[in-house]
Amino acid sequence: NVSELKEQIFRSKAKLQLLAEQVAGGVGTGAKIVIVHKNEMGVANFLLTEASYYLDGQPLWQEVDEVGTKLTEKKEFPVWDGNIVEGSHTLTVKLTYKGNGTGVFKYLSAYTWHLKDAITFTAEPGKVVTVNSVGFEQGNFTTPLEERPKIRFDVNISRDTKPEPKGSAVGVPTADATPAATTPAASVPGV
Repeated sequence: NVSELKEQIFRSKAKLQLLAEQVAGGVGTGAKIVIVHKNEMGVANFLLTEASYYLDGQPLWQEVDEVGTKLTEKKEFPVWDGNIVEGSHTLTVKLTYKGNGTGVFKYLSAYTWHLKDAITFTAEPGKVVTVNSVGFEQGNFTTPLEERPKIRFDVNISRDTKPEPKGSAVGVPTADATPAATTPAASVPGV
């Protein structure tokens, strides 16, 4: 009986480890996600003070900048680059903008915009899903100020191709041709 119990425990442990790997990051699944934040908002009028990203309801990345200069200056930055469990996922983005007014337009400083949007996508084996989350100013000078800040998602799905080693003029690979490893911008607990 003891041997049988040990074998059951061993099998349960193996199943639990496999499940943990899949939930923790899709190790071995072959699906990958790259999330990039882009700021195309007019700096003259809007300062980004907070950005929060959630994957399937779990916090993925967050940064707060009360003044709004640090986040606003970053026009593009990686939020996440890593493996993901195959299947359907939802990315939720929350952005907070503060009005940036001077002179005659000083009244803009009293405005705050809280934007929230989400996109659902499917991660497939052997494919990379790239999601660009873009904060942008829609319309023109005739568009009411409260309707200008928006979020849009640009999604690209491609094959997971690894870079070919760089070679010399005759096609012989060099020793320094190994691609650099990418590091995620933040860790994802429980995803």
